[in-house]
Amino acid sequence: MYNIAILLPGIESHYFKMGKSIYDNYASAKKVYDISDECLGYQLRERIMYGDINEFKDKSFVQAATLTTSFAFFTVFQDIFNIKAKYYAGRNIGELSALVCSGAIEFTDALNFIAEYSQITLSPNGVSDEEEISARLQGIITKLPVKRGSQSVITAMDGKIYKNSEDVLKLMLQPYTQTRWKDTIRYITEQGIYQYIEIGPSNMLRAQVIDVEPTARVHTMDYKGDPYYPTELFKKRKLFNKTYLLSRMLGVTVSIPNNNYDDMDYLQNVVTPYNHLKDIYDRYSSSNKQPSDVDMTDASRYFMRILHGKKCNENEISLRLCELQEETLIEDVSLFIDSNKNGLLRNGMS
Repeated sequence: MYNIAILLPGIESHYFKMGKSIYDNYASAKKVYDISDECLGYQLRERIMYGDINEFKDKSFVQAATLTTSFAFFTVFQDIFNIKAKYYAGRNIGELSALVCSGAIEFTDALNFIAEYSQITLSPNGVSDEEEISARLQGIITKLPVKRGSQSVITAMDGKIYKNSEDVLKLMLQPYTQTRWKDTIRYITEQGIYQYIEIGPSNMLRAQVIDVEPTARVHTMDYKGDPYYPTELFKKRKLFNKTYLLSRMLGVTVSIPNNNYDDMDYLQNVVTPYNHLKDIYDRYSSSNKQPSDVDMTDASRYFMRILHGKKCNENEISLRLCELQEETLIEDVSLFIDSNKNGLLRNGMS
């Protein structure tokens, strides 16, 4: 289990043609949309990707479309990275997505719930009496199968973790208005989680998380203005990939400004360790194997030696380490680099 939280966006994240690139490139995503079409009884995918943009004014359609697209992203994410997060949380309809992605509720059960929920609450021909609406909602909620996986999902009601299936049922009685979102992020932070992955259409949650916790690292799977961003991310397997981390370390050592004008010192503390770092990267770049712990320790030692060899200040070094961790979400980046930095400082390097 990784010490991360997965965030699922709400209906405000939807946009025309969302999810098209992953549908076109991944069979598992295509299967999710196909299941949704069959379950709902209409061509949801066609309406998302080729229909009239005005259809996105239909709240029932948007809820189903957002859930389906988020779950399609999550399915591909799992296929590629096979990561089990510690917590899941979502904004309004995203909380239902969080329950699905955590395994607490089946995808088809969630779709059926949206259809029935919308028919009761949104249909102009539906009931108008509040007591009758509540009774009918209770009826569809009680038949919603909830598994034990809800213990990793944060509630909208009080910003704390679900205790049992009854909490889920209470949630379903709410009109999908996430009023405790900030409390949700605060709770996750209090559990020692500072790394988040936003999975689903758009990337609206990142700024909201940073607003609550400025030190948080949030990686998003999608950008509205770049439909090929997710497929590029998935194909290059950038997250949780230590070989990719090595390539980024090389990139940083080349791009960071040099303040060392002593040729002999530069050769010893920049050029030589760079060649060693590149040798380690070359050893793994053409294979499917992940670098060993010993090689990663050596690589981090060379990396820190180069940064100090270029006479970088501590603020610049800290910034680069944060960027590396945010780009790769490898949890031990700071740990192994900090330990080597302390070792270098003990050896007299400034």
